[in-house]
Formats: sequence, C-alpha cells, structure tokens
Amino acid sequence: MSSGVTRLSSVAARAGLIAWIGVPTLVSLIGLLIYVAPFHLLGILIPMPLFPLMAIFFWAMARSKMMPPIVVFAIGLIQDLLTGGPLGLWSFSYLFAYAIMTTQSDAFSGRGSSMLWAGFGLMVILTVFAAAFAGVIAMGWQVDSIHLLAQGMITFLLYPLFGRFYRRLQRMTQQARRLYDFHHGSVI
Repeated sequence: MSSGVTRLSSVAARAGLIAWIGVPTLVSLIGLLIYVAPFHLLGILIPMPLFPLMAIFFWAMARSKMMPPIVVFAIGLIQDLLTGGPLGLWSFSYLFAYAIMTTQSDAFSGRGSSMLWAGFGLMVILTVFAAAFAGVIAMGWQVDSIHLLAQGMITFLLYPLFGRFYRRLQRMTQQARRLYDFHHGSVI
C-alpha cells in the first residue's frame, strides 16, 4: 500500500516539476493565441494587447530561468508565423527588450508594484520601438505606427490585471516545485 502512495507521490512530484518549468511557456503561448485572434468592435479591428510580452516580462522578472531566451525567441517566431509578419520581427523585438530588462531587473524587482509597472512600461516602449525599427528595415516605411502605439498603450494599461493572474500562477508553480524538491530531497 505504501509503495502505491510513494509511486503516486513521485508522479505528482514529476508533474509539479513539469508545471514549474512549463507553465510560463504555456501561458505565453496561450496569450499568443489570444493575441492573434481578431477582435472587432462595431466593425472596427481593435488592437490586441501584446499578451506574450506581458508573460515574457513577468516570468523574466520573477525567475529568468523559467523564461529563457530561446523560449522568448520561439514565442516571437511563432507570433511572426501566425500574423504573417516578417520572420524575426517579434523575436528581435522581444529579445531586445528581454536582454535589457533581465540585465536591469534589480532596478525594478522588489521595489513595489508601481516600480514594477514602470519597468514594464519601459519594456513596452523598448519592444514597440524595436518592432517599429525592425518593421521599417523589413518592410520599408509600411509600419502602422498608430496601431503599434495603441497596442503598446493597451498592453501597458492591462498589465496590472494580468500581473496579478501571473502571480497566482507563480505561487501555484512554486508549490509544485516545493513538492518535487521535498519528494526528491534536491534543489535544481
């Protein structure tokens, strides 16, 4: 009977580790799928928030190991493929902002939610600037800067709401990680 409980505990521990590692990527990809879904209001295409950027920022600031650069690159590449944009545009934009934010994360993390929101605002500006720059290089002057700025503004304004959601997910994944560590007596 105890071997069945041990096996079940081991399975739960492994599932916890997978959740700890996979949740940030999965949430980012779900956000990406929501982002590419067209949203119309009164026949007008509404700019969607950059949901992938929200997830990338949160997980990079919370624990950069959970959002490595290769995942950021892949999210951007998938976004380019799904939106029909120039390949590498969003990968470049996200990685550009990610590199700056992860190197400067000490200036924003642990200083309160308003400072974190300011850091996110900086990341939105850097990402939108990088996307516009890469778009001009890839497509000439055909970048819809009004749409891009609207996306940036909506993304910035919605981040506090999504940041709370990501914090709850982070707590759940931390509990799953603790279960794994407890069961295996190790720390990765």
